[in-house]
Amino acid sequence: MLFGNNYAVKVYLTREAFMKKILNVINSVLLASVSCLVMSTTVVAQAEELCLEGNIGCTFVLLSIPNNANNNSMMLVNKNRAIQPFSPFSTFKVPNSLIALDSQIIKNAKQPLTFDKEKYPVQKWWPSVWKLPSYNLSSAFKFSMVAIYRQLASDIGQQKMQSYVTNFAYGNQDITSGVDSFWLDGSMKISAVEQVTFLQKMNKGLLAVKPQSIELLKEVMLVESTNDYKLYAKTGAGRANGADKKDKSMLGWYIGFVENNEGVHYFAFNFTRDSYAKMKASRVVIARNHLKAAGVI
Repeated sequence: MLFGNNYAVKVYLTREAFMKKILNVINSVLLASVSCLVMSTTVVAQAEELCLEGNIGCTFVLLSIPNNANNNSMMLVNKNRAIQPFSPFSTFKVPNSLIALDSQIIKNAKQPLTFDKEKYPVQKWWPSVWKLPSYNLSSAFKFSMVAIYRQLASDIGQQKMQSYVTNFAYGNQDITSGVDSFWLDGSMKISAVEQVTFLQKMNKGLLAVKPQSIELLKEVMLVESTNDYKLYAKTGAGRANGADKKDKSMLGWYIGFVENNEGVHYFAFNFTRDSYAKMKASRVVIARNHLKAAGVI
């Protein structure tokens, strides 16, 4: 009887442990399902996110110029922010590249580009794409390589840079904080509306630069080409409040234009997020959502 009772208890405990394992498996499956649902919902929400009217933390501007028509249209989301000037950050690589091409510092998109490593030493925090063994205009633009562009600006020089920026009527035209850094949270400021105006003037050949300089720049700016459209664009990002070192919020830009069968559509989007990761994850997605909603892409 003792043996039988012990055996009975042993079987009972084994069943109890087995049931606990079953319950644990069920709970794990349920938790995983909920987690997947939350992740899916987040991805869908991000994929559909737009800059909405009344959200003072973002703006989207779209200027559409139809082919063979005079009825141009401009869409502004959050007008006050659309005309508010911000540092252009890396979106200034568009005019910087154009100036370097037009002044013959860069003769073609494949010309090797270097920078003074004593003046602009490699930093530990640099991403890997800023540490490549060589660059040309195409790769420097694509990877937004800051040191290359600071070197280009230095090579262009204060006087010539100011002349071009003034001719372009680019933003507030202020480069006084340093010829190799004025666009990096420095003296230069530009609004989303001004970005769109500059891009339109550039693409229509209304700037005092050689046509081939614009064509070379467009080759570099081309992000996507389909049977229906061509998208030319540039990102930009930097501290939203550089004066406050504790503030980690980031300003993000995405500017450019789309050529499709209906015409040319110039756009500029900027917004603020509380971290670089959040800004980077949404910047291009939101801008493209607006272009899709407008039937541009």
